[in-house]
Order: sequence, then C-alpha cells, then structure tokens
Amino acid sequence: MAANSTLLNRLEQRATEADQVIEYLKQQVALLKEKAILQASLREEKKLRVENAKLKKEIEALKVQLVQAEIKNGVKQIALPTSASVQAMPHACSTAAVQQPESISTSTLALQDQIKGGEEKKKKDKVDKKGEKKEKKQPAPGEDATRPLDVSCLDLRVGCIITAKKHPDADSLYVEEVDVGEASPRTVVSGLVKHVPLEQMQNRMAVLLCNLKPAKMRGVVSQAMVMCASSPEKVEILDPPSGSVPGDRITFQGFPGEPEKELNPKKKMWEQIQPDLRTNDECIATYKGVPFEVEGKGVCKAQTMSRSGIK
Repeated sequence: MAANSTLLNRLEQRATEADQVIEYLKQQVALLKEKAILQASLREEKKLRVENAKLKKEIEALKVQLVQAEIKNGVKQIALPTSASVQAMPHACSTAAVQQPESISTSTLALQDQIKGGEEKKKKDKVDKKGEKKEKKQPAPGEDATRPLDVSCLDLRVGCIITAKKHPDADSLYVEEVDVGEASPRTVVSGLVKHVPLEQMQNRMAVLLCNLKPAKMRGVVSQAMVMCASSPEKVEILDPPSGSVPGDRITFQGFPGEPEKELNPKKKMWEQIQPDLRTNDECIATYKGVPFEVEGKGVCKAQTMSRSGIK
C-alpha cells in the first residue's frame, strides 16, 4: 500500500509539472503571435509610409504641371501668404479696407465687360453663321436656279451595245455592256425582252441617256438608259445617224448648254422633260418639235413608229 501511494504521489506531481509546462508553452505561443502581429503591422506601416511619400511626390509634380499649364493659358498666379506677410496683415487691414471697394468695383466692372463682350461675340457668331447658311442656300447667279429646265439638261449620247444577255433574275430584262465613249463600258439594264430579240441587241448602235442616277434593278446597277420610241403595243430603239461613233453628243437647236452632271431625282427633272420627247410624222426623234441631232452627221430616228412618246 505504501508503495502504491508513493507512485500515485509521483504521478500527481508529474501531472502538475506537465500542466505547468503546457501553460508556459501557451504563454510563449501567445507572445510569439503578438510579436508576429507587431512585426507585420510595422512592415505594413513602413510600406504605407513609402507609398505616401511617392504620392506626395506625384502630387507636387502634378501641381507644378498645373501651374505651368495655367501660366501657358494666361491664368494669373497668386502666391500663398508667408508667415511674415500673415503677421503684417493686421497693420495693412485698415489700408486694405479702404482700397478694397475700389479694387472690387474695378474687377467687377472688368468682369462685366468681359461677359458682355463674350455675349456680343456669341451673338455676332450666330448672325455670321446664319448669314453663311443663307448664302449657301442662295445659289450664285448663272447657276442651276436660273437655268431653264429643258432638254439641254440631258446628257444624251450615241452608244454601241457591245453585248446583251438576259438578266439572271428577271425574264423581262436585258443586261447590256454599252460603249458611250468613256474609258470603260457602262452596264445598262433595259426592259426590252418582249420587244427586241436578243440577236438584234448585239453590236447595235443606240441613243443613251447617261446622266440618270444609277439605279439597282433586280440586283444589277444600271448606269444609263436606252432611248426608245414607245407605245403600249410596241417599242423601238432609236437609231443614231450613220457615221456616228460612241460618245457623240445629241444636240438640239435653240437649246444650248452643258448637261447636268447627274439629274436630281428629287427635282423630278427627267419626269418633267420626258413628256415633250416624241417622234414626228417622219419618225424623227424630237423635243418640242426640234430633232435629236448629231452635229454634222444627221438626226436620230425610230424605224417605223411616228407620233410616239420617247422614253
């Protein structure tokens, strides 16, 4: 029994010592944690100080750039007061109090003059712009506004239909390549399938209107129009006089002038001129009775159609 009690006492003593050691270790761990946290916070503080110093330098540099930009743009710079000037301020208050109303009134008047001048300049600019717009709207004398709308506006030329084929997407249309005296042929789409056989369209001389606005017809852009004598029952291509070559101008006595570069579809120029285009009793193409003429070579005619419209 004595031996057992001695063993128990030793075990209890060792357990107590072990508890003490554990407690000591816990304290050491807590101290190490605090130390690590402190070191981390010190490192963070150092890092923030370095960043703050960089930011201060950047701000100073930006201030210098701002001052330089203001000086360049004519902004007057006012120096900040020093400690000496602040101390001297009480002595200058009375003088400043006397002079301030005059300076304020002067600066106010100057500012008002600047504002009035700016407003007057804006009004003047608006008036000038309105005047420019009016000038733009009013065409100069001798331009299109005073020109009569007649057949001289049309760019009618002799052309040669080099090739013709049926439109891939429209049974009633031909697609032709036409030489009108330019560097390259023009593509022309014509609704002549029902009136003119395909073999008669090849290598054929014709009269073409060349200043219509190009228009897409079933996916193909047409750059001119073959002129024809036309009625509800029949259509005939106008023939230029023998000896004509592609590019020859069609002219009309009594209607001088150069043709428009492009007929304005908004003004319906072609629609107003076309009703006066007709063949006469001799099948000669005319405008108000005046023949389609190639100077020095003769007149343009339909084969058989007299007193018919032309389009």
